[in-house]
Amino acid sequence: MKQNHSKKIIQSITKDVKEAIQSGSLQKWVKPWRSFGFPMNAYTYKYYGLLNTFWLTNDLVKFGFTYPVWATENQWKKLGYALKTGESAKTDVLYPCHIQIPIISKKKSAVEGGEDELEETEIKYKSCLVHKAYPVLNIAQVNVPESEYHLFVKMTVQDAPESVSQFVQSIKHKMEEIGNDRAAYVVQSDTIWMPKKEYFISEAGYWAVYLHELGHWTGAFHRLNRDLSDDIRNYAFEELVAELCSAIFAGEFGFSGELQHKEYIGSWLRILENNPRAIVKAGYLAMEAVEYLKKEAKKGAGAR
Repeated sequence: MKQNHSKKIIQSITKDVKEAIQSGSLQKWVKPWRSFGFPMNAYTYKYYGLLNTFWLTNDLVKFGFTYPVWATENQWKKLGYALKTGESAKTDVLYPCHIQIPIISKKKSAVEGGEDELEETEIKYKSCLVHKAYPVLNIAQVNVPESEYHLFVKMTVQDAPESVSQFVQSIKHKMEEIGNDRAAYVVQSDTIWMPKKEYFISEAGYWAVYLHELGHWTGAFHRLNRDLSDDIRNYAFEELVAELCSAIFAGEFGFSGELQHKEYIGSWLRILENNPRAIVKAGYLAMEAVEYLKKEAKKGAGAR
């Protein structure tokens, strides 16, 4: 697929995320995740990254599909399935790849036996990250018998409060309950400050904020080492990463994905407007934080 097509996809996702931020809600994406989770590749059994998750979820709703299971035509064929009559790819996924861009510099060299100098061309290469788009098909577009859907379709957790509580408690971290309504991750003491549950409208709201702060917690220098400085731009970007992290878990645990930090909306919009690829980086860092927390929860659960 042409590179400019991948750019259009990223621009479209950025536009949708900006609209979601302006409305104060990530419900557009979180809601479809509640029943069957994130978009998954049927061949690799791996979940797509956040960028593709946004894009494929949008198309899941757009084309009226039910299950977030996708694969390329070739991958479906390797699994033993074929396209249904009249079906064709309706959407794409983006895959990152590095390309080598030549950087040509000139250096002078003396000519033997004379005073003149010749310019000699020196070529160096710079690695650049780009995204390529590949067409994929939903499970509803191929001849997978309904009796085999269970091989690909996975139900998400239904008992959200209990499941989130167990998940959070399995992660070894410091938390202090405070007497006001301002949650925070304190870098200096590596501690999460959380208000009491009664300060929240709902228990789901409590866990959404807690997971947001755990998202920040992963960014400490001895963990994933993100920039947690007080610089306004870095701080706003970090808030976006943590909010996306919380939204991802909202989908997994089946609760609301309302944006909790509306005071950063203006800053987030400026970031996305000034850097069209910011959503790519924020999405990657959010998914990295999610995977880190899952590993920590798994280690904690295993130690019990």
